[in-house]
Amino acid sequence: MNCEEARETLTAHLDGELDIASSGRMERHLAECAECRRVHEEGLVLREALRGQELYWEVPAGLAKKIRAGVKAEVRGTAWGWNWAWAVAGAAAMLVVALLWPRPGEDRVILAEVVASHVRSLQADHLLDVPSSDRHTVKPWFQGKLDYSPPVPDLADLVGGRLDYIGGRAVAALVYRRRAHRINVFVWPASAGGGMERKSVQGYQMVHWWAAGMEWWAVSDMNGEELQEFARAMERGN
Repeated sequence: MNCEEARETLTAHLDGELDIASSGRMERHLAECAECRRVHEEGLVLREALRGQELYWEVPAGLAKKIRAGVKAEVRGTAWGWNWAWAVAGAAAMLVVALLWPRPGEDRVILAEVVASHVRSLQADHLLDVPSSDRHTVKPWFQGKLDYSPPVPDLADLVGGRLDYIGGRAVAALVYRRRAHRINVFVWPASAGGGMERKSVQGYQMVHWWAAGMEWWAVSDMNGEELQEFARAMERGN
């Protein structure tokens, strides 16, 4: 099995859908290929983070009524009476509204990606693109690499930063260290706001908050209360 074949069947392997022979070939390939093994381990983290999570969402109240009203409006506006092409177009337009409605499950997917990125950075020896404890070195490094300028709170724990990918876009990852613990802080422009939340996924502690027009996610294996104190210090440092 080569890497291309492995990537094509990796999801099926994670879901236990391969036959015994194919599964054996996959296991042998993973034992020999460090890069595919890294992708496989990241997939395991995502699977565990999403296990038991409800990724469906309820249709907003009144949406069905809006769709029916849209269809009727299109029909009434047609000089030739019942024109099903226009009716379908009206329904499709309202369906787009439904699909673009905020979905509670999206936050859980981001959470899983944040954990996976944290694990990947530690396992793949790609923790830092710019190793520096000086915020005036780290902050300018992101210029031209992102479509926004991430704040870099002035904390003594700073060890550097790197580019990462969360939710299908490039984001800033700030890296801090407290004793033996590495802390990844992912930051990107906020589309909403809210208070500070603490979460736990598969032994990793996370703090999620909004500040300075940005959305922040801190993740580490340190104690949850200590990580929240660290997040508050970051919030004050903006």
